[in-house]
Amino acid sequence: MSATAPRQTTIVSSQNFLHTRLGFDLLVDPNDYVSTLLIKNGVYEAPETDLVTRILRAGDTCIDAGCHVGYYSCLFAKLVGEKGRVFSFDANPHSCRSTRRNLDLSGFFFADVIHTALTDAKGTRAFHISSDDQTGLSSLGPIPSGKETISVSSLPLEEFLNERQIGSIRLLKLDVEGAEEIVVRGLGRFLADHVIDYILIECFDERLQLLETSTEKVAAILKSAGYTPWEYGIENPAGWSQASEVHSRGDCNYLFSSPAITETITSVSLAAALGWAHSQRDELQRGRDRVLSERDRVLSERDRALGEGTALKQQLETLQSDIDWLLGSIKTHEMESARLASEKGQLQAILEAVQRSASWRMLNKWRKVRNWLAPENSFHRRIYDYVLRNLGGKS
Repeated sequence: MSATAPRQTTIVSSQNFLHTRLGFDLLVDPNDYVSTLLIKNGVYEAPETDLVTRILRAGDTCIDAGCHVGYYSCLFAKLVGEKGRVFSFDANPHSCRSTRRNLDLSGFFFADVIHTALTDAKGTRAFHISSDDQTGLSSLGPIPSGKETISVSSLPLEEFLNERQIGSIRLLKLDVEGAEEIVVRGLGRFLADHVIDYILIECFDERLQLLETSTEKVAAILKSAGYTPWEYGIENPAGWSQASEVHSRGDCNYLFSSPAITETITSVSLAAALGWAHSQRDELQRGRDRVLSERDRVLSERDRALGEGTALKQQLETLQSDIDWLLGSIKTHEMESARLASEKGQLQAILEAVQRSASWRMLNKWRKVRNWLAPENSFHRRIYDYVLRNLGGKS
């Protein structure tokens, strides 16, 4: 029997903690593609999610084949309650750990997580794990973006259900990246006996071709067992309707209902209204972002203008200080000039008074006589200067 994923102590991180719109919590990797959709909308695959909430009842048994981060496993557990049974399968050990962790986070301890590849024969298979941002694309088929290949146990669902003695299954959700046909073949009598009320299955040829099959082949097996296909958004743009033909329409899910089911699938879905609300929310968010961007631009311009104004004010203050200093210097020079002019006038008056004096005139006449009797640098002039020095006089 394949191993059940062990329960682990969950450490909640605000970086990747997500409270969904459906009443349960998830820890998600913000780098993973599916997780980014959950983070953005709080819900994944709105039409399918809405349909599941209408189909499942308290106490039901359901299977999540290809559980990835555990979104559908938690949704199933929320709807069926502790009296119900949830079995989650994945060949990727990382997905099993993530699903177990997210089930425990919301207290869904009654759900089982089984690490195995669901196929049509018991044994082991090679499983190709995709890149970290697209772990949901890991597959039993060879993939170009694979980062590693591991060996996993394989098991038909018929054998698992027999061992657990399960006689009724309300919903089988099947998303195993191309291995859908071999999982359906592995149902054996449970498909032929209409033990499963509903099968929600991904039909995408791009993935199915990895294992050399197609949407038409998968649909043919289910229809030959008496199951009726339903599709979303084709004949009924806002709900589910019976599909006359089943074709691959991109990453698309079909619902197949057992002939034993008498109730009609509701044709009304809240997914369209939810999608419209999301689009309106996104448009409002974009408008808000534009307003905030414009506000930031205006604030930036204001701050730039204030900065330029402050710089200009500082330059004006520096210029005013320089002008004040220059005016002070000019005033000081004017006062000094006035003082010098005053002193010059006084000296000029004194000089003129001296020149007008009788002693100055007599001294000048004497100097002329002296220069005649004792010329400059002559012997008589040296005797004259010597006598004056000794007498304490001046020339």
